[in-house]
Amino acid sequence: MRGERGSDDWERLFDGLEEAAANAGIPWAWLSGLTAHPSTDVRLRLARHVPSMALDPQPPEIVDAAVARTDWYLRRAWAQYQRGMSLAQWERLLDADCTGWQGTALRCWSHQNGPLPPAERFAAWAADPDPRVRLRALSFRGLPGHVAATLAADPDPHVRHALCAHAWDHLDTHHHAALRTDPDPTVRDAAAAWHDDERPLSPAEFDTLDDDEDRRDAVRERPLYPDLARRLTHHPDTELRRRLAEKPHLGPDLLATLAGDLDPDVRAEIAARPDTPEHLRAQASADQPPDQKYGDLRWVEDLHDDPTAMRRLARSASTAIRRSVARARTLPPDTLDLLAHDPDSGVRSTLAVHNDTPPADLLLEAATTWAHPDKALRRPGFPFHALTGDLADHTDPKIRRLALHAPDCTPATVERLATDPDPLVHTPAAADPRLSPATALRLLAATEPDPVATEPDPAAADERTAPPAAYGLRRAVIRNPRLPVATLVALLRDRATAEAAAGNPAIPAPVAHRLIDLAAAHR
Repeated sequence: MRGERGSDDWERLFDGLEEAAANAGIPWAWLSGLTAHPSTDVRLRLARHVPSMALDPQPPEIVDAAVARTDWYLRRAWAQYQRGMSLAQWERLLDADCTGWQGTALRCWSHQNGPLPPAERFAAWAADPDPRVRLRALSFRGLPGHVAATLAADPDPHVRHALCAHAWDHLDTHHHAALRTDPDPTVRDAAAAWHDDERPLSPAEFDTLDDDEDRRDAVRERPLYPDLARRLTHHPDTELRRRLAEKPHLGPDLLATLAGDLDPDVRAEIAARPDTPEHLRAQASADQPPDQKYGDLRWVEDLHDDPTAMRRLARSASTAIRRSVARARTLPPDTLDLLAHDPDSGVRSTLAVHNDTPPADLLLEAATTWAHPDKALRRPGFPFHALTGDLADHTDPKIRRLALHAPDCTPATVERLATDPDPLVHTPAAADPRLSPATALRLLAATEPDPVATEPDPAAADERTAPPAAYGLRRAVIRNPRLPVATLVALLRDRATAEAAAGNPAIPAPVAHRLIDLAAAHR
């Protein structure tokens, strides 16, 4: 650490630090805080320890480090939450847990979050001598029927068992029958379970179910007799109707009825289906409440590389479809312009975050309206030159905070905004490296510790009080790189401030690596 600012103070950090590292909560606080460290090498190591890093998009080298680990909880987090992993990264993630319930769980998440492989990859996987590789063919959407038929005769029972769970619908009755009489009992049991679920649910059998959840599960998991399906479109249980709306192969009459359902969630499901005609999407999308929640649609994302499909779907009446189109990294210019002026703010914000070349006026809109504009400010092409005028005196705090990013912002402006009455303004100003060390220390002394961070008894979680309103200010100050090293050293040793202090970008990489070593040894 020679040459680092305050190197002697950094060395003093480690005097007796083993004792502090033994305190409950401190090792994890260091690991969690360091995930924002500017050093890629530091974040590479942390990806092997901190599952929560999967919640945010990460560069390929960080993902590579995480999926190479054998820790199940870490691998599960990346499978569940990390969007945009490559096919090669998914392959590495899946191969380590290819059998048992863990393999089944990973295959479910790869179906949901993984990419759509080309058809020839499925055939290559299915022909590989390694059963772990053959299992990859059951781990992604788009499995061709002839590949599924090949795997029904696979010599490895783990593959045939997984086939029952993940590709039963891809097989014909001949292969179903063969699996129900398979020589391996686990395969026979799995096939029998799917065979039972294959029987259409009759009105009489439905009426014997007296539990709400049993009825909902039956509707979701089993085919329905046409008479029952028509009857259920008017069932009083809204959740049951929503699950009906999720089922594949609904006929035109059922789609039309459910498109006029009184419940917005049911109508939203119909509007987002790939087989719904556009006129029914328009009907189902009418009068949706402004706070209606929409999920990402993988069938739309699978078409991101098809400009014709993007042009067509960008004009859909379904907000969910337009938001999923807006997730595309590249779009035809006319489609990009159309979505940038979409009436739904969720479409516009999705476009601002995900597109490789978001329009400048859209980014400026995001920065002036979002509660947290950092993502917009970090996007390529943000028009910083447009941040002019007396922004620091604006009546709207969302505008005042942008003064920090104006080309003519001075340290004096930062000092002034650090004492602004609104948290939207004073919190980012308190973390600004142009703030003087003296002001940073003064703000730190004027704020109280977070009671949640100092609560000694985890069992008392229900009795904890909310943190003070100024706690966001305190955390921001603690992360200011102008804090004196001696102060930051003391904050790293305190359980109440260890996580925020570990997020300070002024921590030298060698110090961060030593903290990781200590934290890993005491977890």
